[in-house]
Amino acid sequence: MAKKKPDSLKFGEARAELEKILKEIEGDEVDVDDLAEKIRTAATLIRVCRDKLERTKVEVEKIVAEMEEAAPDQEDEGEDSPDTT
Repeated sequence: MAKKKPDSLKFGEARAELEKILKEIEGDEVDVDDLAEKIRTAATLIRVCRDKLERTKVEVEKIVAEMEEAAPDQEDEGEDSPDTT
């Protein structure tokens, strides 16, 4: 199977690839001639993961803000309405 470009990986795929590289480096499985390329790939994967996390954070914050704007009085209604029981 052909390797995907790091930017096209899903978050979980990028994280798994990063973990694989780290295990190889920690386990002395990487040849010195390949070490720089592995480190370069790991740095790219870290950037990809950070970018995806940041975009997701912004999107979630936007969704939460939209929800709060759509129903700002729902929390107050229960506190200020007279007791009908």
